[in-house]
Formats: sequence, structure tokens, C-alpha cells
Amino acid sequence: MITKTTDTPAIQNLHLHAFGDDEGPIIHALSGAFLAHPDIISLDVIRQERVVGNIMFSPLRLTDHPDKSCYLMAPVGVLPAFQGQGVGRDLIEGGVAHLSSMGVEAIFVLGHPGYYASNGFGPTKVLPPHHRLVTRMDAWKMREIIPGAMVEVGGTSMASEPIMDREFWDTSDRAE
Repeated sequence: MITKTTDTPAIQNLHLHAFGDDEGPIIHALSGAFLAHPDIISLDVIRQERVVGNIMFSPLRLTDHPDKSCYLMAPVGVLPAFQGQGVGRDLIEGGVAHLSSMGVEAIFVLGHPGYYASNGFGPTKVLPPHHRLVTRMDAWKMREIIPGAMVEVGGTSMASEPIMDREFWDTSDRAE
């Protein structure tokens, strides 16, 4: 079941465990900062009466196309015991449905290229924030929500605070 909750500690704890010892503390802090931000959309998957997955969406401004309605999808976290059971896919599809109802044209993500490609994301001509730090450009993907809305759209983008911090965009140490 996809739902919206306001249980900040549960969501932060979920991301702490989902992202492990290295990234967990950083994503824990990011998720807390995002949940305090009024423009963030946070959706959860509830199983066994607890939050087992969370996804957040923040506005993404296209510098050369300010009229476009786009969101950045991050973070996406699933408790380790529930990974591989379709929770991530449910979060993404629930988010797409929610953003579609708002008239959003596209969603962008910086993440595992194969995983997001299998969930409907593909290449884009829009550069990510801090694009010079993104050494894995195949990890920057877009999913059109309104068909044709992003044809020939390129340029640069700006994310919401606090994810504009350069540490979130440097992919030089990320494995395939």
C-alpha cells in the first residue's frame, strides 16, 4: 500500500538501514532535511503495519526551460529485509501516479543505471546539477510522465536544497 506518512523518525531510520554503513548516515540526514521542506513529496510502502519503503520527490528546475514541471526522485530506500520484493517498483509507480495527477512532465534520477532503466527511465539531454562531478552520466536518467513533453529539451538543472550539496552528485567512487 502506497501512503503518505509524517513519521520522520521511521523514515529516517528506514534510509539509515537501506543505505548501509557508508551512505546511511548521509541519507538519514538528507531525508530529515527533506521532510522539513514544504515542497517535498514523500511516499511510503507499508507492509506488516510498518514503513518498509520510502521515496521522495523534490522540484527540479530546468535552467533553460523554467516552464517545465519536473521533479528529482531521491532518495529511494527499502529496508533490506524487503528488498527484491517489488517495493522499489511500487514506490516508483506510486510516485509516477501521484506526480501525474499534479501535471508533472518528467522525473529525473541519479542512481543505478540498470535498475532505473528497468523501471522506465532513459537517457536525457538535461544535465544534472553539478554535472562536472557526475562521472557516471549513464546514472543520470529521466522518465517522461507526459508523453512528448521533454522532446528536444536540454540544458542544465538545479535541484532543491539540501540535495544541491556537491557530495550527492560526485559519482567518482560509486560502483556499477
